Amino acid sequence: MPKYDAVHSQSPETYLFLGVQIKILLSHRQTGGQFTLVEGIVPPGGDGGLHVHDREDETMHLLEGALEVTIGPRLLTLNAGESYFAPRTVPHRLRNLGAVPARSILVTTPGGFDRFITRAGMKIEAGAPLPEFAPPTPEQIGHLMTLAAEAGIRILAPPGK
Repeated sequence: MPKYDAVHSQSPETYLFLGVQIKILLSHRQTGGQFTLVEGIVPPGGDGGLHVHDREDETMHLLEGALEVTIGPRLLTLNAGESYFAPRTVPHRLRNLGAVPARSILVTTPGGFDRFITRAGMKIEAGAPLPEFAPPTPEQIGHLMTLAAEAGIRILAPPGK
């Protein structure tokens, strides 16, 4: 059994990705590759697009707000206090159709999703104001598709489609 050192994460890096503010609470490096733990804040109108993770499973617990969630053929409303599990290779999508931000804790297993976020997202310095939410441009979607493919993520329908 591998031995890992205890980790005390105090100053998580924050990124803006498709309008979502993502804090990397524990990276794959900190967990020996076992998982990645992030906090996400999805603004009203936020949409992750329909996508598939080929390398990791995804588990989310919603702390605040509500999200429309598609997992395979199921469409559901995830409310604060509820959770979901989306196994790898199953298409899924998160959309905030409400008027308030939705805040969640997301775990991907095994770890590594944080590598994609650091490459595809824009780093936000602590205390810096967030830019106004806007849907991604066609150029941003093209760049995202390239980075996603490298990370084992297939985008089946981009955000807003």
